[in-house]
Amino acid sequence: MSARIDCHVLHCHEPPEWIDAALASLAGEPVNVHLCAGIPGKLGLARARAFSSGRAEYVAWLDGDDEVMPGAFGSALAVLDADPGVVSTYCDIQLIGQPAGIGYKKAPWSPWSQLWSIAEVHHLHVMRRAAVEACLDELERWDGYEEFVLMGLLAKFGRHHHIARRLYRFRQHNEYRRAGSIGGPALYREAYKSVAPILLDLHRRGVRQADGSG
Repeated sequence: MSARIDCHVLHCHEPPEWIDAALASLAGEPVNVHLCAGIPGKLGLARARAFSSGRAEYVAWLDGDDEVMPGAFGSALAVLDADPGVVSTYCDIQLIGQPAGIGYKKAPWSPWSQLWSIAEVHHLHVMRRAAVEACLDELERWDGYEEFVLMGLLAKFGRHHHIARRLYRFRQHNEYRRAGSIGGPALYREAYKSVAPILLDLHRRGVRQADGSG
């Protein structure tokens, strides 16, 4: 029986042992795993193509150098099933190689915080497929800030929801070449312009995640 989430692992320059660890962390999770080769210099295009793998109602990705914690996807499904107004979930982060509790904790989602920090709405994304598919044409053209742009575009279709648990294991390093561009001021300005109208409108209307609802 197919799982309810299609999760792709996009890889390009990661060491094989890191990819193996990423895949091993998905064992037992309610996901269909799709190992997808990246396209150097075209990260948005590679990501958009990877989202076409499978037909589950939800989609997600795990970077080939990271890992998930047990229960990560079940926690996301519980939120998405309970509230059709939520388009995507994300969570807090544990740093790989650091003691338990060392990583990044975030506040409940707000469009204002999302707009001003590219790392605010960041991992582990579990998203409604229909909303993601509506954004793929735009996603394809971004090589750098592609995650920031996609999360901004998704806000047209519903609220993001922060799960206040460390369910994603993030590897912080500069040990290999990125598949895509890190970006830069000019590209960031373009990314900002593409999502600012969406997020500022939500901010002005008071749309946000209620405190204590993580």
